[in-house]
Amino acid sequence: MIRPENRRPWVPKTAELSLTAGLAAIYTITTYLPLSKFIGGPGFITLEIVMLPIIAALLRPPLASAAVFVGSLVGALGQSSFTFVFGPLGLLIPLIAVATGSIAFHYRLGPVVACLYVIAGAVYYVVLSGGGTLFWLVPYFLVIVSLPVTFRIRDNPRIGLLSFYTAMAEQVTLNILSISILGLTGPFWLGVTPLMYGERTLATIGGAAGIVALKSGLGGRLDLIERSPREVRQ
Repeated sequence: MIRPENRRPWVPKTAELSLTAGLAAIYTITTYLPLSKFIGGPGFITLEIVMLPIIAALLRPPLASAAVFVGSLVGALGQSSFTFVFGPLGLLIPLIAVATGSIAFHYRLGPVVACLYVIAGAVYYVVLSGGGTLFWLVPYFLVIVSLPVTFRIRDNPRIGLLSFYTAMAEQVTLNILSISILGLTGPFWLGVTPLMYGERTLATIGGAAGIVALKSGLGGRLDLIERSPREVRQ
């Protein structure tokens, strides 16, 4: 039963709004810092993949989505985001990832949502990739088998695992749009599998390290400690 004090609608605090604005600005900058060509040119995969887990962990879903949406729009104006390749649908790639990741970080059953999305992405890939390599699905499998672990571990190990979930949520949407819009099938996926491994590893390790550093140094000052009983604190 929800206690009366927890029935009040959530209202963002000043610190949370300030943090949202700051993270949106930083996210915008990272969309201009290329990491991997993959498809669509040298700016297709950028440092924003590291920022997504950080934003997901520090902000609740509405604010996390708002920060990434604003940052993505500004990035799109400079043709530095996924919209350059996929059009307006490209905004869904970071938005779904950060929303899914934020739910995973902030709610007890949140990791289940991320896992279900990854499972759906795996099924989509198997059915429509046109014979793509099964090696591509190794990170998907890791998400699925690690789900029970997320409910048993705490602190930094859990942060690392949920950062991985956030990174893979982004990968799922990227795959779906690459297949459905760009028609990338067959041997293409074998060629880019090593790149995907490297990108998701960087997003996971970089994101987790950033979360740990920020929460250790600024968590209390930014009022990030308080959570509803329905939520969890990493």
